[in-house]
Amino acid sequence: MTESMRRADDADKQRAFLGLLSSQVVTPWSHPALYPLVHRHAATLTTWCGRLDYRLVHLDRCYRLRRVPLDGGVAVPDGEAPRRAVLLLTLYAAACLDDHHEDAITLQELSDVVRLATAGLGRWPYDPNLRPHRQSLIAAVRLLVGHGVLEPRTDEQLVEGWERSGEGIGAGYLLHRDALMMLIDTGDVDLALARRGEPEDDTRGVELLRALVETQAILVDELPESSRAYLSGQRTRLASRAEEMTGGSVEIRSDAITLVLPADRDLPADLQVDFPSATTVDWVSLHLLEGAAREDTGSFRVCPAEKVRRLATDLHASSSRHLTKALQESPSAVLVAAQERLTALGLLHVLSDGAWRLTPLAGRYRDADLSIPDDPLFPEDA
Repeated sequence: MTESMRRADDADKQRAFLGLLSSQVVTPWSHPALYPLVHRHAATLTTWCGRLDYRLVHLDRCYRLRRVPLDGGVAVPDGEAPRRAVLLLTLYAAACLDDHHEDAITLQELSDVVRLATAGLGRWPYDPNLRPHRQSLIAAVRLLVGHGVLEPRTDEQLVEGWERSGEGIGAGYLLHRDALMMLIDTGDVDLALARRGEPEDDTRGVELLRALVETQAILVDELPESSRAYLSGQRTRLASRAEEMTGGSVEIRSDAITLVLPADRDLPADLQVDFPSATTVDWVSLHLLEGAAREDTGSFRVCPAEKVRRLATDLHASSSRHLTKALQESPSAVLVAAQERLTALGLLHVLSDGAWRLTPLAGRYRDADLSIPDDPLFPEDA
């Protein structure tokens, strides 16, 4: 194999591995581009998953990455989880599909059986006559589509019509039982509830590698002392393994070890931090982050609550005409929006007194060009 062919082969393995991190279940119909890479490189991917104490499971035409918890915990990327109502409906829908005898089902049929299931259990009610409930069911169905359990066979406009009126079949789907079995395997529940069987097991290396690969950062000052001691002698090995599996590059600093994924790859959107994007909230968040970062009190940058509020007040007063209507209401609206955005990105911890503690990752966004053009450019729906 030539050097160029070897590099291309390594890149395919890394795309497959990152795709598995992004997509819990990979099938030919839900991930037509990713599935061939996973199937072709399953042996290497099994080895890489083993480094993280994960398991790659294969059933017929389905692959699933099973993130086995350590001490009941997992390392997962920062991000917004589905609403509780959507998750509940997803579970109800999956249970109903497990009892469905046909290989096809319509959205209306699924809605009917979910309504009966929720009513029969006397628990949280699902009422298809209410549009918000129909919207939640559609979100649940899209989760199942993403996991390969359902495969759409009709036009998306039928779904939109059903969401508005509740009339018609809604949509038609093929049911893939192999993907459903992979998704609802109750063995995962046992794994999630179990703790380590042997107290002498040393999982520090696995936990740190998981944090680096899954969250793309190890924040040294937030580690327990035993993990910091382990990291001091193993950081080069952990960095090498993370780079081999992802194709990214690891930056090692005294306060943080960060993984930068390759920008020239066609990576899943949820593996990349879309910040700052062209929205008012992100511009506001970046502006406050820049001001807060000037208070340096250690390896973590802490900005007192009073200064944070002053930064938000000054920004609101000087740039009000460039803000959205929601942010124009008050400096508090600006502050809350920025806090929520930066916290979700893993760049900020809000302390109990309202002070901001910026994580080392925030250093990537220092010294940004925050000038405002003459013409407003921020969308009203940001």
